[in-house]
Amino acid sequence: MTLPPIPPAAEDFLPGMPYRHYKGGAYAIAGLGLLESDLSRVVVYRSMRDRGELWVRPLDVFTEAVATPQGAQPRFAPDWPAALACLDFLPRAAVLQALACYDAPYRRYHDRRHVLEMFAVAHARAIALSPAQALAVLFHDAVYVPGCEHNEAASAALIETMASGVDAAVVAQAARIVTDTRGHRASVPGSEPVLDLDLYRLAAPQADFDGYTDAVFEENRALLASRSGLSGAALHAAFMARRVAFLQALARRERLFLTPAFADCEAPARANIARMAAGA
Repeated sequence: MTLPPIPPAAEDFLPGMPYRHYKGGAYAIAGLGLLESDLSRVVVYRSMRDRGELWVRPLDVFTEAVATPQGAQPRFAPDWPAALACLDFLPRAAVLQALACYDAPYRRYHDRRHVLEMFAVAHARAIALSPAQALAVLFHDAVYVPGCEHNEAASAALIETMASGVDAAVVAQAARIVTDTRGHRASVPGSEPVLDLDLYRLAAPQADFDGYTDAVFEENRALLASRSGLSGAALHAAFMARRVAFLQALARRERLFLTPAFADCEAPARANIARMAAGA
């Protein structure tokens, strides 16, 4: 039996490719498959809101146009973020493979949403990321193991493997920027905007800031419980003490944010840190 052909725009069905449903929902491609009964092509995809569920539709239904009050629209349309245009020197498959590094279930803070938010903030603030800076943002937490001291070094080393074909000098600068995120101190030209993007969530509105704190706790809960023997409220209190100490050490610096583009973030970030310290 002859298999049906791969769709002409096969790049649009790479694993991880983002799509938008005509009603507004965000989805990501898991892959193309074959229906066992007749070997017709199907699209396997997941909701970005609930990544635990997989959905399946016939390829022709997934891509067909539907009637709406605004006229005919595709049922699902590729939704490649405009903020990722700074990565156009890479194949989309390479970008998607790098983003997939952030999808491990234990990641609650250092996940895909964090890295995509950094690109979105740069785009919204008209920060033109150089290729080295864009690579640094993409890979800065590509390797993340709670409690490990070598995450940044491993993430930096991964760039050369996953961004093949990029100029060696660009890769080397990107790797140095990634290692700068360990201590949030710039050692090479181009680091400062990336460091500011990485700390942007410190200036989030109070409810979002608290949500990020909860996410960091959930990401580290198992490790802290194993190492401390604590549980429940005592475990959370121990985490908060460590978190406050880390943020207060940052706050003792003359400036949290190093570039004029993020000057407006300084006061709200310090207010969030002070509020957390007061409640700890």
